[in-house]
Amino acid sequence: MLTHFYLAFITMTGLSYINFLPGLVNALAGSIGFSDVEAGQIVALNGYGGLIGSAIAIFMVRRIRWQPVIFSCLLLLGLMDIATVLIDDVSFMLGWRFLSGVFGGLALGMAFALLARLDSPDRAFGTLLFVQFSIGSLVMFLLPGLEVMISTHAVFYVMASFSLLSLLFMLLLPTRDLNRQPIRPVMDAASPMRREDCRHAVLLLSAIIGYQVAASAIWAYVGLIGIAAEIAYESVNTYIAITGLLGLLGAVFPIVLGSRYGRLNWLMAGMALSITAAILLNFAQQSLLYVIAMALLFFSWPAVQSYLLAVTAALDCSGRLSTIAAVVSSVGLATGPLLASALLDNGNFSMMLYTCVIIFLLSCLLLLKPVQAQEKPVSATLLSPSTFQGQ
Repeated sequence: MLTHFYLAFITMTGLSYINFLPGLVNALAGSIGFSDVEAGQIVALNGYGGLIGSAIAIFMVRRIRWQPVIFSCLLLLGLMDIATVLIDDVSFMLGWRFLSGVFGGLALGMAFALLARLDSPDRAFGTLLFVQFSIGSLVMFLLPGLEVMISTHAVFYVMASFSLLSLLFMLLLPTRDLNRQPIRPVMDAASPMRREDCRHAVLLLSAIIGYQVAASAIWAYVGLIGIAAEIAYESVNTYIAITGLLGLLGAVFPIVLGSRYGRLNWLMAGMALSITAAILLNFAQQSLLYVIAMALLFFSWPAVQSYLLAVTAALDCSGRLSTIAAVVSSVGLATGPLLASALLDNGNFSMMLYTCVIIFLLSCLLLLKPVQAQEKPVSATLLSPSTFQGQ
C-alpha cells in the first residue's frame, strides 16, 4: 500500500494543478490580474504541454530507466512553479506554463506505466484518484488563507511543494518491485481477438478523452459558476473543498472492490451522476443545487476514471497503453478549459454545461463495447480448456 501511495502521489504531482483547478483559475482571473478567458488559456496551454510530455513518455517507457527521468522532471517542475510568480505578461506566461506542462506530463506518463505494472490496476489507479481528490479538497480549503498569509501566487508555491515532497517519495520507492515484470498474464500475441482488442482500445481511449474534456471543463469554471451565482468567494472554496471529499469515497470503490461485480455497472452509474451534475449546475443560483451538483460530479469522477484506466491496463500489461491513456487524458484535461472558455457568454455558463452533457453521453456510448468485451473473456477464460492446456 505504501508503494501504491508513493507512486500515486508522484503521478499526481506531474499535473498537480488539475486537482485544484478552480483555485488556480480563480487566482489567475482574480488577484493575479488575468481575464477569465486568459486564465482558461493559461491552464489549457499547461495541459497541452502535459500532453506533449506524456506523448514523449510513450516512446521512453520501455527504453529508458524511469528513476532519473522522473526525478529530473520533478526537480525542473518545482523550480518552474516557483519562478512563475515573477511573470506578469500573458504571452510569456502561456509559454512558460506550456514548458512546465511538458516536464510534468513526462513525469506523469512514466509514472502511469509503473502504476499499470502493479498487480492490481484497479486498486493502483483508485489510489491515484484517492490521492488526487484528497489533495484537491485540502488545497481548495486552505488556499484562501494561504493567499492572505503568503501572496496571491500561493497556489504556485503549493505546486512547488508537491514536487519537493515527490522527490522525497522517489527515494522511498521499492525500485526492485517496480522494475520486475508484471505477474498478471499477458494476452497471447497470436490470439484472433488482437485486432478487435485494438478497436476496443480506440473506443476506450475516445471515451476517456471525452469524459475528461467534459469533466475538466466543468471543473475549471465551477468556482466562477458559484461566484456568478452571487455565492461568496470564501463560501465557494469551502463548498468545493467539502464536496470534493466525496471524491475520496468514489476513489475507494475501485480500491476496495477491484473488478468484482463488473466494471460496467459502476461506469454506467458514474456517467449518469456526471450528467445529472452538469444539468444541475445550470441552476446554481440556489446554493443547495450548487452543492449537490458538485457532490455528484466529485463522487463519480474518480470512480469512472479509475475503472476506465484499469480496463486499459488489462488490455496491455506492459503499461504502454496506460501511458497512451495518460496522453489521451491530458488531451481531455487541456481541451476542457479551452472549450469552456470558448463557450462562455458574458458570464452565462448554460451553453458550456449542456455541451458537457452531450459529451458525457457520447463517452457513455463509446465505452460500452470495450468494457463489455473486456469483462466477458475474463469469465470465459476461467472455464476454457485452452487455459488449462496452456498451463
